[in-house]
Order: sequence, then C-alpha cells, then structure tokens
Amino acid sequence: MTQQAVSSSNQTTWRNFPPYLLTVLMLLYVFSQSASSQSPEPSVGQAIQSLLAGKQQPLLAQADFSQYSDALKQLYQMNANQLIWLGEGRAAKNREDALSLLSNAKVDGLNPDVYEVERLRGYIQQAAALPHTATTQLVSYDVALSIALVHYAHDLHIGRVDPRDFNYPPQFAAKSASEVAVSLNQHIQQQSLAELPAALAPKLKQYQQLKTLLAAYRQQNTGAQKPKLLLAKSLRPGEQDAQLPELRRRLLELGVLKAEDVVGAGNTETLYDAAATEAVQRLQQQQGLKADGVIGKQTLALLNQTPAEKIAMLELAMERLRWMPELPEGPRIFVNIPAFQLWAFNSRDDQQPLTMKVIVGKAEQNQTPVLWEDMKYLEFMPYWNIPKSIMDKEMLPKLVSDEEFLANQDIELVGRDADDDEEENQDSIVDEIKSGRVRARQRPGSNNPLGRVKFIFPNKADVYLHDTPGKAAFNRDRRDLSHGCVRVAEAGKLAEFVLGDQSEWDQQTIQQAMAGPKTQRVTLKKSIPVLFFYTTVFVGLDDKPRFYPDIYGQDELLQTALSKAADPSAKQQLVSKTVNSAGGG
Repeated sequence: MTQQAVSSSNQTTWRNFPPYLLTVLMLLYVFSQSASSQSPEPSVGQAIQSLLAGKQQPLLAQADFSQYSDALKQLYQMNANQLIWLGEGRAAKNREDALSLLSNAKVDGLNPDVYEVERLRGYIQQAAALPHTATTQLVSYDVALSIALVHYAHDLHIGRVDPRDFNYPPQFAAKSASEVAVSLNQHIQQQSLAELPAALAPKLKQYQQLKTLLAAYRQQNTGAQKPKLLLAKSLRPGEQDAQLPELRRRLLELGVLKAEDVVGAGNTETLYDAAATEAVQRLQQQQGLKADGVIGKQTLALLNQTPAEKIAMLELAMERLRWMPELPEGPRIFVNIPAFQLWAFNSRDDQQPLTMKVIVGKAEQNQTPVLWEDMKYLEFMPYWNIPKSIMDKEMLPKLVSDEEFLANQDIELVGRDADDDEEENQDSIVDEIKSGRVRARQRPGSNNPLGRVKFIFPNKADVYLHDTPGKAAFNRDRRDLSHGCVRVAEAGKLAEFVLGDQSEWDQQTIQQAMAGPKTQRVTLKKSIPVLFFYTTVFVGLDDKPRFYPDIYGQDELLQTALSKAADPSAKQQLVSKTVNSAGGG
C-alpha cells in the first residue's frame, strides 16, 4: 500500500469516531503530555533520606538540626526509612502523646517553646487533609515532629548544653545520642510515649526531689512580687526593726516559724523576739550556716529569694544532674563545692552517710574544679610539696625579708646538698628556687597545712582532700579559702571510712598513724570514686532543699549558655570561668 493510501485510511478511521469520544481522547492525551513534563514524586524513603542528608528543616524556626542528625538517621533506619507519625496505619495515639510530651516539657525544667509544639500541632492538622500521594509534604511534616521529639529526648537524657564547654571532665559527657534514638523508637513501637520521660530522665532520687520542688515553687510564683527586706546592718536577737512583721511572714512561708508564734508576737510587733530568732536559727541550720540567729548578708539573701529565683536555680540544678555519669555501686565520696560540704556514702542507698564541712578553693583565683576520679591511696603525716606558684608569689617575698623563714616553717629544699646550706648566701638560695633548680617541701608536723593525712585521687589539676591545722575556718559561713584542694573538718573519720574494708586499720591504728613521726602511705585495696560537683540547690537527707550562693558564678554562666542554645545563630563555644588550681593548701 502506498503512503498516500495509508494517510487516507487514517483520516477515514478518525472520522468514524463519535465527537464526544474524540474529546475524551484529546483530553487524556493533553494530561499525559503534561504529566510527563513534570518530575515524579520521590518515594517516601528517598524523600526522608534527602531531607535528613540536608540537615535543614525549613518548616521549623530552628532549621538546622545537624546536632541531632545521627539520632534521626538511626530512628528512621529502625523504621525502614518510612513515615513514623503520619500515613496509613500510624497510631494517632503516638502523635497525641508526642505533642503532649512537648507541651509539658516544663515539668522537667525544659522550655516547651524551644520544641515549637504549637507549630507542629498545626502541621499535623494540615497533614490530615493531604492525600497519601503528597509524599514530599507528608515526609516534611513527619520529620519535623521527629526532630522535635529527638531534640526533647536529647535535652532530657543528655542535657541542653555540653558540660565539656565548662571544662567538665569527659565522664560527664558519656551518654550517647544512640541511647536516645533506641529508647524513643521503643516507646513509639509500644505506643508508650507517655513513659518516655521516666526512661530518659536521671534515675537519681535527687532529680525527682528537685522536680517535685519545681512544681511546688511554680504554684507559689503566681502572687505579686514581694518587697525586699533591707537591713543597713546585721540584725541581732533582741533588736528592733520595722520589717519584723514581714520577716515573720517569710519565716512562716518557709516552714520554720509556727502560726501561733506569729499571732503571739502580733503582726505589728517590731521586736526581733525569741520565737523569730529560733525560726531564723532553724533556717540557718537547714542551709548549713552558722545558726546564731544573726541576720547577716547570707541569711538576708535566703529570706529575699523569690519563687522565680528558686525556679531558675532548680532548673539549672536539674540540667547539671543530666550530665551526671552513672554512679557505681559501693562506697563513694561526694563534695558539693558551693555547699562547702562532703558526704561519704557506703552504698547507693545509704541513708546515713558520713557528712562534714569542707573548705574549697578561692572564688577568684584558685577554684576547686569539678572532677570524677578514683581515690588510690592516702598518706598519714604527709609532706607538703609546695607548688612553685605558691612558693614564688607567697613565700619568696617572706624569704627575702627573713633569712630564717624556711627554718622556722620547717621547709626543706630538695635537690641541694646539705653542705650548700652553709656555703650559699640568701640570694643564691632565692635564685635557685626561682630558677626551679630546687623545689621546696614542708616537713610533716603541726605547721604543715595538709595536717595529718591527705587523700589522693590522681588528677590533672593536682588537687586532693586533706586535713588542716586551721580548724577555726570551718566556723565561717563562706569557706572558699584554699588554693584549690579541699580541706576536710574531720580527717580522722574520713580515714576510717576510706579504710573501712581493710581489717588491719581501725580507729586506734589510724590515730596512731596520724600522730606518728614519719610519713606512711596506705594503698587502698579497692579504689573509691570521688566526685567534686557544683550545684547551688541540693535536697538534704531531711528532704528539705538548700539554696547556696553561686560562689564561682557558674549559675550565671550556665544560664547564658542555655539562652544561647535556644538561639540557632549562637555558634560560639562558651569558656568556663573556672581557674586552674595551684594544687595544695
């Protein structure tokens, strides 16, 4: 057949179609051509992988989710890179529980606004109206909710900021993002997201106590702001002051004054009477202050603390507990730096630990560092190897003006021959010390600042626990007085605790060693973990909270860090205010 015949035949065929059918065929042709000119929707798996690889989610105010990228990838891989929250077969209960968790984040001292819960709630509603073919949008909404949940779970389990930014040792950053992803996935599969906080929050009793206190102070924070109590000088028992009625109301609210004592004094009575004095003494006793009833600066600061200020301190304390490494079973020693207090626990559940006052490093120059180390040994009647910084700054000026200074302080120079003491003059000795050719150490004895025993847990800062001959300083309310080491009030009792599992050591042999003529090192059969920690709120064994002064300014620094963590443009790393200790004294 010729080409002309074929063409004529086709024209005849098209003419035989009814007009309406021709219209339908033409429309189908146009639609098919239009569809073929557009990119097809990607698969769900492809869309998820692409979005996660970009580490940006434009639907959220904090678009950059790179910090949580690994946990998100793991979460979706455990779900075969399919939708977790949306689409056919996905439980509405999980979506509702997820949004509820984010809305109630404040019960754990977290800020719900950071997780953009209301924005997410809107996305979930929009997703309900989308067809299942709207892959890109559904994936975007699904990943947005996952980012918020991983962010929340990370904050709750690991913390909102990295403790290493504050010079904390690596043990305080031991928790992994993988733990977050695994736990979150488990609760999604079991539809038990309401139980996620209990699984991820610290298991410490202290944390639960702080959480309960936080709720209580939030209820108190609804009233009007109260005026500050102002005192020109310390208020002593028996003195008069017009603010006594307000003082009694504060003491009543704090639970240290009985209602009948307020009525008995009369609401307008201005005498600082016995009942009010005893209440203040109870407050001072609770807070570890000298219980003399005198209202000085620290007691006044406690009385003026508002619920809002306490809430802020509680939230910071809870954040620090999230950094806490897993506590081992068995004996451990705990020092809270701003509390100037030591606890020695025989076990995790020990309800009657050994407690004592301590002296810590000076706030401005010789701060005691946060650390977690193992105590290896102790030394009875120790030498004090004087750090060069202390020798240069504090002792050399005295040596220059007093040739007998070294002898009077029982200090010997290591690295010199005995004959050199007579042959070299004072200037030569000073020069040798300055140049580092010799080092100085103080012999054991009554003048030695380490007292009769020191407890060693090797660490980079070269700090340790030790006895001290200066017992009067333990009567002070504020005890940041040392060069960085921690002085203990009852060294003999601490030695008994440390050597408790070594039968050859008892109270009598320990006392003999602490009065002996020479240095004696005792290696522990089993090392004891030692934790130096920093928290300005702590619940005591009597279940009452203590609020301590922020002696090193660490609360202020942490609050600034948390504010910057909520700002996606804040990229700079914080530098701790902590000053390296000189190591000793």
